[in-house]
This record gives sequence, C-alpha cells and structure tokens, in this order.
Amino acid sequence: MKKPSMFMITLLFGLVAAPVFAADASAGNQAATELEKTSEGWVFGGSVGIDYCTKQLTYGLIDNPHAIVTPSAALSLGNEDWFTVELSIEAIFDTTNWGAKDGGYNDRRYKYQELDPGITLSRTWDTVSWLGSSLDTSINYTYEYHPRACKKPGLYENPDTQWLNLEISAGDFWLIPTFTLEYQLARQGASGEGDGKGGIYATFSLSHEFDVGEPLGLSEGVLTLTPTLGIGMGNKDRNRADFADYYEEEGKSADNFMFRDGFGTLELAYSPFEGFAIAPYVGFNQQMDSVAKDAAGDDDFVAFAGIGVSYEF
Repeated sequence: MKKPSMFMITLLFGLVAAPVFAADASAGNQAATELEKTSEGWVFGGSVGIDYCTKQLTYGLIDNPHAIVTPSAALSLGNEDWFTVELSIEAIFDTTNWGAKDGGYNDRRYKYQELDPGITLSRTWDTVSWLGSSLDTSINYTYEYHPRACKKPGLYENPDTQWLNLEISAGDFWLIPTFTLEYQLARQGASGEGDGKGGIYATFSLSHEFDVGEPLGLSEGVLTLTPTLGIGMGNKDRNRADFADYYEEEGKSADNFMFRDGFGTLELAYSPFEGFAIAPYVGFNQQMDSVAKDAAGDDDFVAFAGIGVSYEF
C-alpha cells in the first residue's frame, strides 16, 4: 500500500515543480520536439496535471460533497496518419474525512481513495470534404482501483471496477459537438440490483472557445474562455445502480432509459507559454428526469468550481 502512496506524492511534487522549470527549459523543449519525430512520423509526448474541485461529481450526482484533488500523468506515442496510443494514470485525493463519516470507504483525508490507470487509442479522421470538419475519436479502457482500506468485506463495500469510454468530437465547427459514452464492464457492489455492470452513461455537449486575450494585446491562444452546455443520459443498469436506494424505498423498478441531467461549465484558460495552462472554472449539474430529481432530493441542482494546472510536452 505504501508504494502507490509514495508514487502519488512524487507525482504531486513533480506537478508543482514543472511550471518553475518549464520556462527555462522552453528552448530545450523546442529542440527535443524535433528529436521526438522519427523517420516514420511517430511522435512521443506526454502531460502532467493537477485539478482541484469543490465537489466530486459522477454522472451529475454528488459522490463527495467536499473538495477533491486529482493529479494525473500520461505518455503517448502517435502518428497523424495512423493513430495515437496513450498510457495514463490519475488519482483522487480526499481533503476531508468524509469517507469515514458518510462515504462508506474509511477516512482518506490527504490520501488517495481511487487510482485509475488507463490506455487510450485515438485518431483524427479527415472528413472535412463531406462533413465540414475532421472527426476526433478515441476509445479508452480504465481500471478503477480502490486501496484495501476502502474495501473491507462487511465493512466498506467499495470494490474495484472497469470501464470502456468512447468519445467523438468535431473540432472544426464554430460550435463544437462532442459525444461521450461510458460503459461499465464489471460489477461494483453486490451481485444483482444496483451492481452497475452493463451501465451506460452518455453525454452530448456543445462548446466554443473564445480568444479573449487578443483584445488585451496578448498573443493568440494565450487567454481563452470556453463555455460548454450539455445533456446526460443513462440506461436501465446505470439508473438502477445510481438510484438503488430510491427504487427500493419507493418499491419501483428502474426506468429503461432517461435523459438524466443537464450540465454546463465556463472555463478561463491562461497559457503564458507553450504547453502550460492554468484554468479556473465554474459549473453546474441539474437533474432533469422526475425520478432523478426525487432520488437526488435537495442535491438535484449542484454548483461547483475548481482550477486545473497542466503541462504538455
């Protein structure tokens, strides 16, 4: 158990140090970029990041009403004529002891309560001639790991699970449409009602990036504002897992499908040099279906805020 914790501490230190060294290393990075490209056009790259959010949300529902910190890192190898493969990992750190009080997975204050390694295969398709935009597509496999302290049999029911994720986006349009779909591969909880296996949660959203820095005399892309609006949908297995207690109390069966929630975010990103960005954001989720509203109770509307820092190389 100590090895993952030490890894995440090392990663956090690296995330804090990266912006400090990035400016001095920018000239070296430009030279290294040329070396990254092989004779076949394959390119190596990577990223590190850390995100702070005032709430942990899943499918528009509150998983943790207190703030979380999510560091992440990724390495990729790609060719624009073929595909890009990326290995990634991220972790969720609690900032309070909510896990022991109400979360059902022990006290994980300043400790990770979830570790998510994954692999993603992506490609950009040249569809401009008939669609008017290229298509960015990706498929991802993620293993959701919880430390032993979070899943003691008979005490904490918080087992590991696995996911497949699909994303399709058309980035050349003024309003960028994005479709995502998440499919749960493994049970999470007791077998039967509410275990989540086979659950599907999909979203459709529209966004646009405004360059708000140019009127202030900044270079293109240095300061951008991106609003996003979307809708989330869940199938029977997803709804049965998320609202299991509600269905049991009301004596109802799970709906086959529902348009569950509407959501929106507003992000202001500042990129003073290539690869580095700091992006504060605000957002909301509003449950739309009547069952989802009843099940969520006073939390049918959730507002949140956060800030992300990232560096790509």
